[in-house]
Amino acid sequence: MSRPPTNPAPDQAWQVRTFVESAAELEARGELDEAENVYHNILAVAPYHLHALNFLAVRALERDELDESEGYLDRALRAAPERAATHQNLALLHRARGKLPDALQELDRALALNAELRSAWLIKGVVLDQLDRRDEAVMALWRGWRQFPTAQQLTETGIAPPHLHKLVRDAAHTLRTSQRALMQEGLRPVEEQHGRASLAGVWAACEIYLGERPPDYLHPLQRPHFLYLPGIPARAFFERGALPWSGELEAATAAICAELEAVLESGDGTEPYVQSNKGIDPERWRELDHSRRWSAFHLLKAGARVGRNCARCPTTWSVLESLPLPCLSGHAPEALFSILEPGTHIPPHHGLGNYKLVVHLPLVIPEDCSIRVGEEARSWRKGECLVFDDSFEHEAWNRSSARRSVLILDAWNPLLSEAERDGMTALVEAIAVFNEKYCNPA
Repeated sequence: MSRPPTNPAPDQAWQVRTFVESAAELEARGELDEAENVYHNILAVAPYHLHALNFLAVRALERDELDESEGYLDRALRAAPERAATHQNLALLHRARGKLPDALQELDRALALNAELRSAWLIKGVVLDQLDRRDEAVMALWRGWRQFPTAQQLTETGIAPPHLHKLVRDAAHTLRTSQRALMQEGLRPVEEQHGRASLAGVWAACEIYLGERPPDYLHPLQRPHFLYLPGIPARAFFERGALPWSGELEAATAAICAELEAVLESGDGTEPYVQSNKGIDPERWRELDHSRRWSAFHLLKAGARVGRNCARCPTTWSVLESLPLPCLSGHAPEALFSILEPGTHIPPHHGLGNYKLVVHLPLVIPEDCSIRVGEEARSWRKGECLVFDDSFEHEAWNRSSARRSVLILDAWNPLLSEAERDGMTALVEAIAVFNEKYCNPA
């Protein structure tokens, strides 16, 4: 059996184009009743116009006119069975009739045709949740959700069409419930040790992360893109004395510098610091993406020791091992040699959070090299730690004709209490558990 034609006869094509442009404009303005009338006019000329059929099917579904919706979808499937959106809409029809297994089957067909159809993943997650398959539901929801973390973004920016707004809110609720349960479980022993009142800021950080409350930043240039701990004074730079162990690190400058020189002389083990396949903003980092103009030699990466590199720098590793660095699952500590070639500029950007600081031990510092954090720029001085909060906007430059090298490592923000350090450690661990279980399953 041949497919019905989805295109109008040539002498009617201009009329359909005019109708389609009009309907699209009405849709964009939210005048859906008027758009519906135009789509009916389109079907009078082109009975198998796919967008018109799917639009009218959804409108009928919204009015609970399920048989009428099915009629439109049957026509759309006969004309183009490979359209993922049609299978998604048929899944919505099955769900409205309480046929959840049939809905799931249609969603799988839609995703087989287009695995990046975010709305289909969201609907699949909601259907799986209705079938009491919670773990599978959360994994599916996350596939559709990961680029748009709040219901407000999805429902107010036109990303999700109006008929999916309730599903989006249901998806948001399921994801938040799952994440919050892991956070509560992780923070329970910390509360038992320190008392709930001492973790007020940490619980506020949870709510901000979950999109349940907006962050109230204390400085306009402070915008951490992972976690924000409210109540911590906004301070861009810290003096070296704020970290009691900074003198111990500075005392090893000569030995650390010698190990760096050996690494650079061998030319082995360094890699571009910026790599767009790791979730960064490609436009911001276009100039440095996969470029050795800014390169790194990692000793600790996302909290894990890089054994081969540490073996090549035993003194550096011995000093790092002796320091009370923050241990945050899959996140910190980080420690690396950062090498900035002549004429290189690191563009303005923000770090992950205000609960930890970045420490630079300057090793090779030519003239005309500086870093701006917030509203203040400072230059490095060899052997003197430079300490700052990278949740503030910051940038760095090497305008000299020589290479600049520093050792970078993480430190706890000393303005945190012991309870807050323990709480943030537990919170990051809960997020890592969620990500490992639902976002990056083996």
